[in-house]
Amino acid sequence: MMTRVSRIFLIILTIFVGAIYLPKYYWVAFEKRIAAPIVYYSPVIERFVIGHFTTNGYYYSDETGKRYTHNEMDRILPLLNYRILAARGRMPDSLLHVKIDVNQVRKNNLILNIRPKDIFYPEIPLFPLFESKPPRLRLKLPQEFFRITHRMEFIDSRTNQIDREMSEKYTRALKEVGFHFPAQSIFGNPTTRKPFDVGYFVVDADGEFFHIRRIRNIPRCDRVTLPEGIRVKWMGVYEKELKEFYGVVISEDNQVFLLMFNQYYFQKLPISDYDPKTCSLRLMGTLFYRWVSVTSNGYQKTYLMDRNYRLLKTYEESWKEKYQTTAGVVSKYLFPFEISLQDKTKYVTIHFTDYRFRSLIFNGILALIVFILIIRGRKLRFRAWVDIFLVLVTGLFGFIGVLLLEHPLD
Repeated sequence: MMTRVSRIFLIILTIFVGAIYLPKYYWVAFEKRIAAPIVYYSPVIERFVIGHFTTNGYYYSDETGKRYTHNEMDRILPLLNYRILAARGRMPDSLLHVKIDVNQVRKNNLILNIRPKDIFYPEIPLFPLFESKPPRLRLKLPQEFFRITHRMEFIDSRTNQIDREMSEKYTRALKEVGFHFPAQSIFGNPTTRKPFDVGYFVVDADGEFFHIRRIRNIPRCDRVTLPEGIRVKWMGVYEKELKEFYGVVISEDNQVFLLMFNQYYFQKLPISDYDPKTCSLRLMGTLFYRWVSVTSNGYQKTYLMDRNYRLLKTYEESWKEKYQTTAGVVSKYLFPFEISLQDKTKYVTIHFTDYRFRSLIFNGILALIVFILIIRGRKLRFRAWVDIFLVLVTGLFGFIGVLLLEHPLD
């Protein structure tokens, strides 16, 4: 009895492992990756310009389908290609009746990418609080790291001891502005590779939003008023030389805001159908415009805005996603389901696809083969019917398990 139970367990284990690795190697062999297009906006021709990735290479076209060479792209996107044009002496003196200053062009150019794995990832809850106004004008990694539990605690990385003086000072400063411990989320940009530091933004136990900085070794804590009905899910902090905004805020209902430097104003971006678990978001901009591209499986929508973030126009494009290609259609007949150890995030999780009933055709053929093999061996008993049922339901995965693990001798 124990031997039979062990066999069933090993077959199930084979099915589980097969559902992970057989589709994986199938896609390695047959997948033709199609990268999402990159959308720009040209102030010269006043149209969207798209960079397309194909199996035959890379090409540019505008929204009407007209194609452009690399040199033509330099001309119609002068603000994004200002370095090349300036080096060749071809940078225009003015654009849209505005005199062009290369330094202002550089400061106003913007590219931000937010992917699901940038939002959902395991995190060590210890953060460095930089000195925001260093005396030598250069950011240095501090020796103390903080966490916010029942209070704000600083741990000295040299001794692994709590710095009680700093902990009490910052805890008191947070309480004075109405912070309720513990923190739900802490958002910052813990790197010295940035022009300046704006500290951290923190969601407290009540869902309220706060800004914490270290200025000349003195705590600076401010309460940030949220728009009515908005709760913060995630914030990406981006210190940019232009100092237009602190970062990108995503709310619990998947609205997207820029938290502006001006009085902590929440500037809502006019986009829809954004799901941070499945979509990528790219924010780009130049001296005159900003645009946001939201990309999901096989679909992208781009929203063009002026510098006051008013919607001007949109552009949509779709393409065949993985399971719409020939290899994808075949895979739905070969594999009744697939298992991945992570989805689009950095968390290692077990993710099942939906069951594909069309695979029952191929499963039935495999089950018939097992039936014939059993009949030839004259062992058509109850446990043989269990094998046939497993193959019918799990297809190729169960078929391999049944063939590898024969029935024990009576």
